[in-house]
Amino acid sequence: MTTRRAGLEQLKEWGLASWSIVGTLVLFAAIIWTVQAVAVVWPPLVLATAVIYLLAPLVDIFQRWKIHRVIGSCLAYLLFAGLIVLLGFIVVPIIQSQIVEFAGEIPQVVEDVTVFLTDLAIRFGIDLAAPTAQTIQDWALSSFDTQQIEQILGQFGQFAKTGAQVLSIFLIGPVLGFYILMDLPGIRRRTRELVPESWRAEAVHVTVQVGKVVGGFVRGQLLVALIVGILSSIGLALLGVPFWLVIGMTAGLLNIVPFIGPFVGGALAAIVSLVFKDVATAFWSVAMFTAVQQFDNHVISPNVLRSRVQLHPVFILLALMLGASLGGFFGLLIAVPVAAVFKVVAGHLWRTRVLGESWEEAAEAIAIPYQPPEREGPGLVERIRRMTEDEPDDTSGSGDG
Repeated sequence: MTTRRAGLEQLKEWGLASWSIVGTLVLFAAIIWTVQAVAVVWPPLVLATAVIYLLAPLVDIFQRWKIHRVIGSCLAYLLFAGLIVLLGFIVVPIIQSQIVEFAGEIPQVVEDVTVFLTDLAIRFGIDLAAPTAQTIQDWALSSFDTQQIEQILGQFGQFAKTGAQVLSIFLIGPVLGFYILMDLPGIRRRTRELVPESWRAEAVHVTVQVGKVVGGFVRGQLLVALIVGILSSIGLALLGVPFWLVIGMTAGLLNIVPFIGPFVGGALAAIVSLVFKDVATAFWSVAMFTAVQQFDNHVISPNVLRSRVQLHPVFILLALMLGASLGGFFGLLIAVPVAAVFKVVAGHLWRTRVLGESWEEAAEAIAIPYQPPEREGPGLVERIRRMTEDEPDDTSGSGDG
């Protein structure tokens, strides 16, 4: 009888676990469907969230200085806009000159490619007859009918629509962030009041941990991207790679998304070096980007993002693929922060509900502060101190004469 009762209890536990897994999967599918259904809302909301996390500390400082939050938000926006304009005055003229230089190099590049293809065709016995105006006209008339022309025009219309959407995102996002930033303490207070009293303290604790992780990621990742862009640009300039600033800033900007910036920058630098310089420059450009990536992974990011959620590279890659499939470019941007938030919430629930840890223990185990690697041996100062302590005291027996 006891064995039968134990079997029923075990079967009941298995049933509860199975239905819990099914319920979790259904909830996850419902969340994905909801995210896709309101996809138009997310890009400006993501931009507004980034603005809030970036400028909220500055607005809080203004508020501690007895400056009204509305005025502080305006000052923060003005300072941020002024910084962007200042960077524009420094960077845009260089980029403009490099674009003009690139436009001037296009005819020579086309000629070099034509000569290369002609030599290659002669080696393999391929006839590459130069197209005439009549052959181009005949090809155009035979290849494009009315339906294809309408499709091309429709693609141009879709491109214009996409451009208008991007423009609206960059207009709506900052405005939305400004209004949220002005009333951020009130929004926090009203949100806390919506949570039941029995869950409120724990919800506030988890929300604070999430805010620390996401805020640190947004601010730190932008700083890391700026440093990587500057280092890459300087390295390419020293190597004499054409369009060094465009390639370096592109690598830095794409470094906001993990694993993408250095690879894209290295590929662009290698292609440009092969076209305009030589193989050696392409090799050293790739080596320079590899060194910058390693310096970022081991020095810059660990020191800038000191308190962060440790995510395995495989988990980061899966999050990036899932974010790109669900939200495109903006999904790619928020994939890693969302994965970090998921780990904070799931890790808190697991450690407090299953392992029985306290809230503080769970937070310390999830958001791990960076500690520099320990030395294999004592440093120079420590060795000198030990040597002085180990020296015998000559004055102890000098009075015996």
